[in-house]
Amino acid sequence: MERAARNGWVKWLVLVIVLVAIVYAVMQTVNDKEVKAEIGKRAPDFTLTNLQGEQVQLKDLRGKGVLLNFWASWCGPCVKEMPLLNDAYTQVPGVEIIAINMGEKPDKARQFAESLHLKFPVLLDEQSDVSGQYRVSGLPVTYLVDPSGTVIEKYVGELQGYDFIMDLMKKVQPADS
Repeated sequence: MERAARNGWVKWLVLVIVLVAIVYAVMQTVNDKEVKAEIGKRAPDFTLTNLQGEQVQLKDLRGKGVLLNFWASWCGPCVKEMPLLNDAYTQVPGVEIIAINMGEKPDKARQFAESLHLKFPVLLDEQSDVSGQYRVSGLPVTYLVDPSGTVIEKYVGELQGYDFIMDLMKKVQPADS
């Protein structure tokens, strides 16, 4: 009797393991179809809300170079590079700086942006969906998107100084600017 009960239990365990494996395989297939940021490929489009409550789409910036900076207020290197990004903003014609706050509440991001008097757009990625598309696993992360919408470079970690930021921006500056 014990042997029959144990065999029944083992069969159920095997069935559960097989079902879990099937569900996992299906989820991986679905996730693999999601567009991810990749150097040399078109940057995944997104729509996020800015601090003023307006919707911003990446595709609306085609024709301009874009420096996408993923950050959070608790990230020390992010805090350190923000004033430098602020100083560089508007210095290279045809290039936009977009700061994407990852996973924080709007009030927290707004308070941070206001304390530094940030001039560039700050977008809210509360659920980290866009951060996931851009494979952000640590902060800060910066992507360079050329005027055609192609990702040309990715930088993980703090941007090293104002001159470095200016050099990055010039890499994505439209030829006619």
